[in-house]
Amino acid sequence: MNHENKKIAFIGGGMVAEAMIRGMILHGHNPTRIFVSDPSQKRRELLAVLNGRLNIETDNNLVAEVCDVLVLALKPQIFVDVVEKIAETHKKNDSVIVSVAAGIALDTLKSIFGDTSKLCRVMPNQPCLIGRGVSALIASNLNEDEKALASYLFDSVGKSIWIENEDWMHTVTAVSGNGPAYFYHMMELLTESAKIAGIPEQIAQELVIHTAIGSSQLALNSSDDFATLRKKVMSPGGTTEAAFESLENNNIQSIWKQAIDAATQRSIELGNQDSDNESE
Repeated sequence: MNHENKKIAFIGGGMVAEAMIRGMILHGHNPTRIFVSDPSQKRRELLAVLNGRLNIETDNNLVAEVCDVLVLALKPQIFVDVVEKIAETHKKNDSVIVSVAAGIALDTLKSIFGDTSKLCRVMPNQPCLIGRGVSALIASNLNEDEKALASYLFDSVGKSIWIENEDWMHTVTAVSGNGPAYFYHMMELLTESAKIAGIPEQIAQELVIHTAIGSSQLALNSSDDFATLRKKVMSPGGTTEAAFESLENNNIQSIWKQAIDAATQRSIELGNQDSDNESE
């Protein structure tokens, strides 16, 4: 189905919205069919530079009333307050609602827009900013064409993956939402180790970055699983084996399990706070 002329509106013109708008235009979406509202003059000016044919407003209701898809790109702290003010406008056109706000559950969206509203909750990650992200999506009341439209939006900034259980979103947050930070930390550690050994920082960074890029591309294009790929680097009695023996002796698997569990639990707590706030 042709989605390039669908009217896509964004409430909030921050970095996620900017990345999606850029990606959609690069993939052929008609910029005159993209609408965005933001209270910040600086953000509006940046978006205007992105493409002069975008429809940029300060009034959320103006963009909410004209769209086929309404993307809620808001911070969780202000989400409910902002969205409640456009709920009545949305009901006039019954557009698909897409939320990228962390921790905002489908039940919260239903409480605002109604149980039969067309909803999609999404957890994108930071590489979406360069079109290489991965986004987990879950739907409520969407037909296949509407799900395809949601996929179209997030395929423009990387890859979209549909999930079936909303509870998984907590672990999705811990793994892919937080995941870039874990990889950056590993890159920091490897760079620092190289520097301690006397390698200049610029060379160390290039070694680490290109190793990360190459390894990711190989994993993406290989039929081997991660464990097999890792073992193919390891020679019996060699340097890689020595490194992993040290990691295992220091309980690396337990350390990572605790870290992911901690992030997952925090996501659950934040979601519960959202529910508590709504009931007050």
